[in-house]
Amino acid sequence: MHHESEGTGLHHLEFLDLSYNLNIPESLLGMYSLKTLNISHIKYSSDLKVNFNFLMSHLLCLEELQMSNLNFDQIHSNYKFPKSLKKIDLSYNQIRSFHSSVLSHLNLTYLNLSYNHLTGITREMANELQRLKSRNPAFLVDLQGNVFSFVCANLPILNLLAKSREIFYKRENIFFATETSVKFNYSQMIEQFPGFSKSCQIKENFSYVLSVFFIHLLCLLVLAVFFHYRWRLRYLYFIGQRRLHIGGRLVNYNPQVDVFITYDEGEPRLRRILKNTLLPFLREKNISYILGEVDFPGGDMVSHISGAITGTRKTLVLLSEDLFLDHYREYKMNLAIMREFNVRGQVIVPVFVERVDLNTYPPEVETYLRNQLYRCLVYRNNQTFWTLLLHAIRNDK
Repeated sequence: MHHESEGTGLHHLEFLDLSYNLNIPESLLGMYSLKTLNISHIKYSSDLKVNFNFLMSHLLCLEELQMSNLNFDQIHSNYKFPKSLKKIDLSYNQIRSFHSSVLSHLNLTYLNLSYNHLTGITREMANELQRLKSRNPAFLVDLQGNVFSFVCANLPILNLLAKSREIFYKRENIFFATETSVKFNYSQMIEQFPGFSKSCQIKENFSYVLSVFFIHLLCLLVLAVFFHYRWRLRYLYFIGQRRLHIGGRLVNYNPQVDVFITYDEGEPRLRRILKNTLLPFLREKNISYILGEVDFPGGDMVSHISGAITGTRKTLVLLSEDLFLDHYREYKMNLAIMREFNVRGQVIVPVFVERVDLNTYPPEVETYLRNQLYRCLVYRNNQTFWTLLLHAIRNDK
């Protein structure tokens, strides 16, 4: 059935009823003035879904669209309704989800989604319904016959139903169901909503706190792993730099210097031993060395240390009670330990210059020294000590 307005011909039709037809006639595409279209109960609704946007693009003046009983199961984001639309009837379909973006360019006065299979509406869709109401106070949405899940995930639409009742047409016929399938009507929902909303807020806050807790726990675990492997990571980082020929200003990657010496520079006794006996011995035996206080220029101390450790054959460590009170000396020792792992050989030459309680040393250093006590030297200014020191420096195994 159709009604023809003033003028003649299909181009001037304003109302067309195609309900219960087998299909949509091609002549419909030429009805540019059509304002009301009823395509409810169209038999070939699957074809309609495919060609929906093509059809709508030719109906630029359409104001009312009736599309009930078409077996639509969803209104997804690529559906395009004409901007001129004021009323949409999608009742008695199988709609389970409705994408809010299809309404964003419209200024509807009526949206009928009654007797579908909606169990919830997204926050974006709820916001879109509020927008339509704010633009047009006469706007109504019909949701009767749907059964909404009374769960916290649906709080946006439940909140809208409870606090913006004027938007909804025949709201007493909207139903709700709990997770245990207990069904109740709109009035009962309004009675339960305050307590339900508060319960959801408590759950949300608890979930937020729990999420923050686990994020912090994860961060702590990552930091713990990083702390545990910090020396190895630093070593690998600087080894990688040197292999890529980045940095390493003191020596090349292939060691050109025999020994890097580290000790407690603030201890006068050790400075005397170094100056009066150790350095003269090394020079006499033509053993080249790097001494930080002499050879390190100003600037990035970590880079200088890393270059010295990775660029020398051996690291001579004079072990004293207060050696590791300085952070850089701990860094030197741990980096040298990592280098031993890397080259699978004896890099460190440990020399006790005084009695030391290993329990006062950093854990990594203590563990290493306890496992390597058999090759630790004790400083004695005698021939036996100098022979053992020379062997330790020149032996690469």
